[in-house]
Amino acid sequence: MSWTDRSLAVTVVGNPGLDTLVLVCEDEPDLRADGHYVRNVDTVGHTAAFTARGLARLGHTVRILGSVGDDPIGRMVADVLADDGVDTDLLFTDPAGTPRSVNLVFPDGRRTFFYDGGSHMTLVPPAGLVAQALAGADLVVSGLANWARTVLPRARAAGIPVAVDLQDARSIDDPYRVDFVASADHLFASAAHLPDPVAAARTWLAAGPAQQVVFGLGARGALLARRGAGADPDVISAPPAASPLPVVDTTGCGDSLAVGFLDGLLAEGLGPHGALSRGQRLARIVASATGNDAPFDRTDLDAAG
Repeated sequence: MSWTDRSLAVTVVGNPGLDTLVLVCEDEPDLRADGHYVRNVDTVGHTAAFTARGLARLGHTVRILGSVGDDPIGRMVADVLADDGVDTDLLFTDPAGTPRSVNLVFPDGRRTFFYDGGSHMTLVPPAGLVAQALAGADLVVSGLANWARTVLPRARAAGIPVAVDLQDARSIDDPYRVDFVASADHLFASAAHLPDPVAAARTWLAAGPAQQVVFGLGARGALLARRGAGADPDVISAPPAASPLPVVDTTGCGDSLAVGFLDGLLAEGLGPHGALSRGQRLARIVASATGNDAPFDRTDLDAAG
């Protein structure tokens, strides 16, 4: 079987936007100070863009259902997505403008962000676009735009597998994420604010149809909790991927972990260990440059293994 026989038709659900990366020179900058001398980098980002661009670079057929503003930034975002091979015909307009984020990036690659999601809490995607987005899809991958919660049940009703990135969940029972957990066959999350990710996985696996939860652990690697025979999940822990590449910016690493895992599991036919390792390798490549600027394709990812 050739690679093209294994490529997926993927619909990414969520809002792409602009990341302004503020690269600071100090581990703990004094934010009370009047000013700082930094390097600022603008790049197309947010979960939907990182996911769509990553899957397209790996050779999958990708379209995105999401919103941008009718503004110069929105047009730039759409152009960058299209340049990476993402079908942008299903982008619709957010009257509040294109989503934006300002990310403080520290010398060791850590980052914290200040996110403006536009009017995603009140937007409703046009019904006709949703039908087009789901037609012929092998997989739907969603972020947490509020309007996305109405799309995912339609995907499940159509028999399309759904993957959801819960991002930096701060509690196991966060009510905002309940609908997303209930709709997902594959769950991803950052464990940065979860003291017990296995307990979180136990709760989420019991609450929805997901077969596994993949957690990014930052510098500690990654963890995969799979539905087991009993109440407790089967757990696979993996150390960070070995690499000679520098760690420059961890923006988008969680999204890349999900992209690599799904590619390994659903396209390459890898088992859970292999898929988790593939996701970590891709995240490690992405961390080696600012934003989404690290060049990679399928050959690079295969070679990194």
